[in-house]
Amino acid sequence: MSDNSVLGIYTFEGIFEGKAVYEYAHPQEHALHKCMLFLLQEGADALWDSAIIEASKFGFEEVAMDAFSILQTEMLEQKPFVDLHPHIEESLTLGSSLVFYEKP
Repeated sequence: MSDNSVLGIYTFEGIFEGKAVYEYAHPQEHALHKCMLFLLQEGADALWDSAIIEASKFGFEEVAMDAFSILQTEMLEQKPFVDLHPHIEESLTLGSSLVFYEKP
């Protein structure tokens, strides 16, 4: 991690197809899910292509990115981030982490 490293937060919808590179407790296959991807990156600009590639490593296809922000220190104690500290720590250690929700 360099002085220019930030934790990007990308939200997207995608279909989990079960072809994940990473081992994790994955969502239901062949279903549409809303997701939040934490991505350790250099610089504060949105890296949409990198985020889509990372989402595919978690097994998602037909990814439609819809928002990007940078995690700020003051956000750590606010909802929903206060409940996502394990994912934040994982992304700082491993480079990324994914939170998924069933699409209503």
